[in-house]
This record gives sequence, structure tokens and C-alpha cells, in this order.
Amino acid sequence: MTLAGPRLTAVGSGKGGTGKTFVALTLAQAFADLGERVLVCDADLGLSNTPVQLGLSHCGDLTGFLAGRLPLKNAVAPVETPAHASFDLLAAPPGSGVLSDADSATVERLLRLLRRSPYDRVVIDLGAGIGDTVMRLAAEADDVLVVLTPDPAALTDAYAFVKLVLKRTGGRAPALLVNMASGAPEAKRTAETLINSARTFLKASPAYLGFVPSDMRVTECLRRQTSLWVAYPRSPALSAIHAFIAVLGGQKNRLRTVGSLR
Repeated sequence: MTLAGPRLTAVGSGKGGTGKTFVALTLAQAFADLGERVLVCDADLGLSNTPVQLGLSHCGDLTGFLAGRLPLKNAVAPVETPAHASFDLLAAPPGSGVLSDADSATVERLLRLLRRSPYDRVVIDLGAGIGDTVMRLAAEADDVLVVLTPDPAALTDAYAFVKLVLKRTGGRAPALLVNMASGAPEAKRTAETLINSARTFLKASPAYLGFVPSDMRVTECLRRQTSLWVAYPRSPALSAIHAFIAVLGGQKNRLRTVGSLR
């Protein structure tokens, strides 16, 4: 199967603190290691934090790219890690808030430019919450992953995210990924609670991709601004996220050919 343009994989959540950005970056590295040309677009247009998690002093220039001042190749920042393939990052300066009030035309321009980019996959790290910009980007992606945790508040907000994606796409349900779970039973209970609510009230059944176990080494790496795949390459959290790659179908090595979640 040959896709026209890059595959857009959006990673969102109903609230902050679910580990959404960590999941997005780890997926990006895994896809890059498979041989895909990968771009991470930090679409938290108000409070970009991917460069902080990666410990980068330069995050690219999303603002200049959108304004047409820079071509994409000059607007991205390479993320290079020893013993791993590189991928590119396109973000606004951390904490700048320069694009927090992006209008629909700006969002449409961003989507159009990403679709025309020379990558195999663009991983879109959506902003937290269910604002218009977040939902517009999610609705246009080929794959949408909702990252939630066993926390009741995260579950409630993830339900709202799923509801709005369904509304904007005419019934396409995003897939669920449970993060920071103590084990498979807790993760399954969390996912089933949301899936049952969606079936009952939304007449939809989101797919459950799996879970990422709680791992204090993730928190340690975030604090140190160090990549987990460098500091702890055998981390159970990394192994879990790598397992999702087969479901999302790498384009280069063809782990599995699947239809879009769209």
C-alpha cells in the first residue's frame, strides 16, 4: 500500500499530565528506527514542551514556517541520538504562547503543509484538552491515539475527547492507550470503562491498543531532560510502546499492513 504524502498520526488526551508527549516522542523514535522519515510536529500551539523533554536548545521554527518565512528544511530541528536513527522536530519556542490563538485558517494551512511534507510519517503531539484547534487537527489525522491514565479525571476527559472526535469525523473512533498503569488488569479495567461508556452513550467502540506500565525512570528522564531510549533502553515502558508500532503499520519495514484508523 502506498500512501499519498505522509501518514499523520495524532496523539492526544483529554487533559494534561497523561504522558502524551512522552508517548508521541517514543513512537516517533520507534518509527525512525524502522527506517521511516519522521517529523514530530508539536501542535500544542500555546505551550510547546517537546524540546524541553528532549533537552534541546533549538526546537525549530514553527512560527516562521507557518508565516512562509522559512522552508520546512530550515524550520525543523534534527533530533539525533547515539545508536538510533534521527527524526525531525517542528515546534514553537517553549512557553512562548505565540500561536495559542491560532485561527482556523492557520490550522488548515498547517495541515496542508504537513500533508505536502517529504516525510513518511508526521507524529502530531496535540495540545492537552479539547479545544477547537486540538479537535480540528485530530479529525484530519489518519490515526488518532488517546492517551489516558487510570486517574478518574483523565478517564472523564478522555471520554470528552472521544465524543468530539466522533462528532467531527462522522463516527470514526480514536484508539485508546492507557499510560502509567500498575499492570494489565488495571489498564484493561480503565479502557473497558471508557469503551463501555462509548458503546452505551455514543454508539461507538474505540479500539484498545494496550498499556504502558508505570515506570519511575520515565519521570527521572523527564526531570533530567534525557531520552529514555538512551538512559534506559530496556525500560518496560519503551517495550510497551514499541509493541504498538505493528498496529500502526510502519511504512518502510511493513511490520503489518493495516487500514487507517480513520
